[in-house]
Amino acid sequence: MKTIFPELQHCPLRHRAMHQSRCIAIQMEEESVTFRQLDQWVDECCRIYREKGLKTGDRLLFITSKPLDTVVVALACLRSQWVFCPVNPAFPEDQRKGYADRTGARMAADSAGINFHQQLMQEQSLKPVKSLQPVKSLQPVNSLQPIEIFPDDIYDQVATSGTTGIPKAVAHSYKNHYFNALGSMEVLPLMYGDTWLLSLPVFHVGGLAIVMRCILAGATMVIFEQKLSLDEILAQKRITHLSVVNTQLFRLVRSGISLYDAGVRFILLGGGIASPLLVEAVKEQGICVLTTYGMTEMASQVCTGEPLFTEGGVTSGAVLPWREVKLSGQGEIMVRGETLAKGYYENGMVTSLRDSRGWFYTGDKGLWYGSQIQICGRMDNMMVSGGENIHPEEIEQALLTLPEIVQAVVVAAADSEFGMRPVAYVQTVDGTLNEPFTKERLAGKIAKFKVPVHIHLFPEQIAESGIKINRRFFQALLE
Repeated sequence: MKTIFPELQHCPLRHRAMHQSRCIAIQMEEESVTFRQLDQWVDECCRIYREKGLKTGDRLLFITSKPLDTVVVALACLRSQWVFCPVNPAFPEDQRKGYADRTGARMAADSAGINFHQQLMQEQSLKPVKSLQPVKSLQPVNSLQPIEIFPDDIYDQVATSGTTGIPKAVAHSYKNHYFNALGSMEVLPLMYGDTWLLSLPVFHVGGLAIVMRCILAGATMVIFEQKLSLDEILAQKRITHLSVVNTQLFRLVRSGISLYDAGVRFILLGGGIASPLLVEAVKEQGICVLTTYGMTEMASQVCTGEPLFTEGGVTSGAVLPWREVKLSGQGEIMVRGETLAKGYYENGMVTSLRDSRGWFYTGDKGLWYGSQIQICGRMDNMMVSGGENIHPEEIEQALLTLPEIVQAVVVAAADSEFGMRPVAYVQTVDGTLNEPFTKERLAGKIAKFKVPVHIHLFPEQIAESGIKINRRFFQALLE
């Protein structure tokens, strides 16, 4: 079935409610939500917050770990011209307050104000439910009319990840998300009947991107409120599209579940790190694995494609439509295009990200391999050891080629003779490490001066489910 995308100036959810009224927008553990039901919830959320005094252009600080509430509020903000400012609920109170001041939020909330489960039960008790499967009829609902939105206005302010102190607030327009989703679907097909697990938090741009892709394509978001492992979720629901990082993919393969039999067809592998043995094992199941390079400032994806493994690491795909990428003379990645955010918001002003020619300097170092980009690390992560430049990411990728290593982080240790020396922290399959043997095998993969002076196991208490490596944590641990 060919997907008809909503026009840029129209609310995408209302478009789906009109054309796919009874199709499933959200699949939860026990219940299904149609596009029409979701559209009604969003209307109700708009009413609730208007009655609380929220006006056009106001900023709503939304602090919750409940994904369904967050999805509804995000879509209500788009429809009512409020600025959606999601916040990680794990932020300490002082950081949360500082971010509220930075975003200029007029109101803070932690709920959509709707008892979703009660409403679903009431609706189902009023009429018999023949099937929870999506229906194939896409006839427009005549009682509904399109809702005009303003795609160039600021729609959200999303905190940058991996920051210390108060995060920057990146201001996107809906137009940024629209073209991000359409460009993504050029290489990662998504359509009616597909299901994408909302495995990333919606306060992160990667989670918000999943919401936008599914609404625009008429696909189904799968939301689990229970804290289950990915293999447990796949055993319960058919998931066609997954966004994971290398550690999560390792756990899935180790669980023994057949990803193909569970319905998985596409895996988007983020975080800039990939194990070649792991990727090959998943591809042998008949699944398309795509690596990706993206950032909050570009509304999520910049490049995506089938990975190529090189001596220096792994590629992150080709440039997606509506984006441009080039390298500076120093090898820094520069980006521009329809998905580039409007700027950083603070004290009532938006500071543009663009130089005079529209380019944003990402701070990432890259190389071209044909049409694909390879990320070589952060410009500011590089250490100088005995006069030699060392990029931690190159060592991390070399460590990941060893079959027993699942995750790796390299940081710099001060050294009186060399200035800096690399130190590695690794997570292994069985929780053990033979440091001398690991160093010996690394010496055949990278230059001898790049082999870490020490290799340690990850500390037991560290969370393993992050979207990106928290390099600052390990640097502080070393120091």
